Amino acid sequence: MDDGVRDELERLRARAYGPDADLADDPIALERLRHLEEQVRTAALAPDPAPPGPQPAASVDPDTAAADDPAGEDEDPRPRRPLVRSRRALWAWALSLAAVTAVASAATALGVSFVPVTGVAGAPQVDTLVPDPDAETPAVFGQRTGAERAFQDYYGVTAFVGLVRTDATDNRNPCLYLLDTDEVSREDGRGIGGNFVYGGCGAGVFPATVEFVVAEGMPSAFVERFPIGTSVQFVYDGDNVGVFSDRG
Repeated sequence: MDDGVRDELERLRARAYGPDADLADDPIALERLRHLEEQVRTAALAPDPAPPGPQPAASVDPDTAAADDPAGEDEDPRPRRPLVRSRRALWAWALSLAAVTAVASAATALGVSFVPVTGVAGAPQVDTLVPDPDAETPAVFGQRTGAERAFQDYYGVTAFVGLVRTDATDNRNPCLYLLDTDEVSREDGRGIGGNFVYGGCGAGVFPATVEFVVAEGMPSAFVERFPIGTSVQFVYDGDNVGVFSDRG
């Protein structure tokens, strides 16, 4: 196996068994790894060329030799070569076999243990909300923690973020709320009434996300920017709120 093929094998092994393994999703690369592993096993099992034996000092009469050694007819005079040449070759073969088995098992498990679900729609980010440090956050956040933030009006929609108690314990998770700007102003930023209230909370590594399809009842400026039927998503990453849309 030349250096180029050996490097390719190492890259495929890294994709198969490394911390960022992704080979199970690439059937062509997976098949290539199996092919190269098979070459490794074949090379490990191939016998070394037999060295030339010593030349006999004199010819021997086969009949005489058979007569001198009655048991010679039942024994194979040729030495048996071991199946694997060395302990190192044995380990190389065993490890390569285990590796290929692991990749095949992982691919099988991915195919039968659950149905893959695509978590990203691929919609582009179209905007980032601008913070409004002077705005007052609504009462939906309950007791203030100092993490509450408000954002400037966005086509008739006002966004608020903060830490909200979302279970029976004292644990608080980041939450994002979208309210009707007119209603927020009318209630001095403390109410959550209006034609719509959208909200969503994060958990651990998952960000607070609000997503919906634009329908009747949204502010006219918002509908003008995002026509009815448009899928929109607001994502709070802990610092900023990004806006995503399937129509750009």
